[in-house]
Amino acid sequence: MKFGRYLLLLVTLLGVMAPATRAQEKKSLAITKIAATDALSARMKKQGVGLSLDSVLQALDSQVYDRILNTRRFQILERSDADALATEAGAAGGAFNFNQADYILTIRVDSFNDRMEERKLASLGKTIRARTIELSAVAKVTEVSTQRAVASANFRVSKRDSESRSANTTERVGEGSDDLMIQAVGEIAQKVAMRVADVVSPARILAKRGSVVTINRNDESGIKVGQVWEVMILGEDLVDPDTGDITREEVFVGTVKVTRVSPQNSQAQIIEDTGIDKGAVVRLLEDVEDDTQE
Repeated sequence: MKFGRYLLLLVTLLGVMAPATRAQEKKSLAITKIAATDALSARMKKQGVGLSLDSVLQALDSQVYDRILNTRRFQILERSDADALATEAGAAGGAFNFNQADYILTIRVDSFNDRMEERKLASLGKTIRARTIELSAVAKVTEVSTQRAVASANFRVSKRDSESRSANTTERVGEGSDDLMIQAVGEIAQKVAMRVADVVSPARILAKRGSVVTINRNDESGIKVGQVWEVMILGEDLVDPDTGDITREEVFVGTVKVTRVSPQNSQAQIIEDTGIDKGAVVRLLEDVEDDTQE
């Protein structure tokens, strides 16, 4: 009888703990293979620089995966599985239906330019060369259960690098181009990761101690010291009378300035407080320049 009571108690405890465990589970995300639009691919092939575009796509593919994984907000569906499912769905003429994922991220690169400008200064015996890389991509997040696009955004970056060479300088091959391309790809990947995380799992305040709050964003999420974030508490559901879309009321309760970023979370100093509390949502209000940016 005593064993039976212990067993009943154990089952009861597991039943109580299960909902909490489910509530803490991360949302699962499938990232399909990144590709260029047909128009861009055709233009690159016509210009004879298709290999450059392939390099960008491959770099972006790995960078996006890495940045999103390191936000620690998602369970990422293995790339091979996601691609196989996407191919199967396309072959069957159906829509994506990743039963193992809560959301799908698709990215299409719609613009890519790699330009070199050169000016010769004969009087100084020097040549000024400037390389500019411009990259644009559209990212879309789809909710699997409803097959509804919950977010779509266009991201653009432009990187420029210049150097001055004397007449006897030997030419370098590849170094500047690769480095500049990686910078552009890395910035796009970071922006995509931040956007996806904010849509599916908005940044929140985990704790408040005096005038300091802790935010659930780590050093891989794009948060930076010096940024100012606005704080909102969630209110009631709002129904748009024209579309029927349901959104959540957000009430502004203050602003905070990021003072510390760590591999786990970040801390911020409260600037304005009219009701900041644990669980409140925070969104970027004022960004700061990246120290590594030229």
